[in-house]
Amino acid sequence: MESSLKKIDKNNYKLTVELGKEELAIYVKKTEDSVIQEIKIDGFRKGKAPRDAVRKQVGEQYILEQALEDAVQSSLKRALSEQEVEIINVSDLNIQENTASKLVYTVSLRTFPQITIVDLSKIKVSKKDAVVSDKEIDEAANYIITSRSVFIDKEEPIEKGDKVEIDFEVTSGGLPVEGGVSKNHPLIVGDNKFIPGFEDQLLGMKNGESKKFMLKAPKEYFHNSVAGKDLDFDIKIVKAQKIKKPVLDDNFAKSLGRFQNVEELKENIKKGILEEKKIEERQRLRLEVLSQILKQSKIELPKDMIDDKLSEMIVGFDNDLHAKGMELSFYLAHLNKNEDELRKDWRPEAEKQVSYSLILRKVAKDNNIVPSPQEVEDGVSVMIQRMTLKGEAKPQDIDVDKVREAIAADLTNEKVFSYLESKCAE
Repeated sequence: MESSLKKIDKNNYKLTVELGKEELAIYVKKTEDSVIQEIKIDGFRKGKAPRDAVRKQVGEQYILEQALEDAVQSSLKRALSEQEVEIINVSDLNIQENTASKLVYTVSLRTFPQITIVDLSKIKVSKKDAVVSDKEIDEAANYIITSRSVFIDKEEPIEKGDKVEIDFEVTSGGLPVEGGVSKNHPLIVGDNKFIPGFEDQLLGMKNGESKKFMLKAPKEYFHNSVAGKDLDFDIKIVKAQKIKKPVLDDNFAKSLGRFQNVEELKENIKKGILEEKKIEERQRLRLEVLSQILKQSKIELPKDMIDDKLSEMIVGFDNDLHAKGMELSFYLAHLNKNEDELRKDWRPEAEKQVSYSLILRKVAKDNNIVPSPQEVEDGVSVMIQRMTLKGEAKPQDIDVDKVREAIAADLTNEKVFSYLESKCAE
């Protein structure tokens, strides 16, 4: 086998691989041996049929096609291992010559860009202690109480603290507002989750009553399309209910099944909030370290890596919209944008994400940070078990190699982050 590498531009190459007659004959024989072991031909024991009979049974073309596939896969793997460049992906297989005496093919290689990162000892990011206030504990306890409230239908006028279900339509200048129609919409009066002033209009109304009124949306309203505009509301109370909340006492704590008194419940709430804050702080710290490294490092980002990341981001966003019953095209139309404009808006974020991934890879390589084979296999077992139990896939349908690759990447990143924290956090 002979191979040669030609540079196309800074991060793209063309690899040419050539196999001669003797090598090709080995692959043909290997394929025939494999087929002989797999098929049953009348008059012969399995695995004992002569080659001529096997060729006649499966066809000469089949043998050659399987041998070609094996030759390309095996020789390409060997050729890639001989290259000194660091390869991101391989594409555009092109068979240039395929005869009994010679096989010549080419593939395109995309390589990682050159990256020079700052001396990590120069990066210092301060840690922040995670602290839980009594107010946060009380708010969380109140949420638990509210979630176990009893709702009692009422015919009396609506008061603050009542739960209602309403039908509403919102227009502006006689035209419908996006998202301005809803049926049986649940609402706790007084939570102020709607536009300012809306819930005040519900006070004193009764079940079954309708009402029309106008409110002006704040100039800084999060729905930009209606910010600062006059909005006309047409509402109807479908259901009104009084909320009876449990009392936060030892009996309530015991009813949750794990606590003997309120103190134990609040201590558990505190631990939960504290753990969430520690996770948030860890994420903040990691992003800050990466941000500081990026600011002081030299990275030349290939355009195709950015384009790939943008495509990945848009596909993910499109999937999220589908899960909510929306379409990307309608979303873009509402923003009066097209996909190219969306890609332009998101490009800075894509550049940052690609830069971060390159930094993590560089640190891992420079410091020989890799998970052990046992760590990877343990992670694979857990992931496959999780996917199976959740019904996401059947065991026989899972691509174990892809799962192993993903687990190895996640474990490597986690180890790199731990390394960066040990070097840069103070």
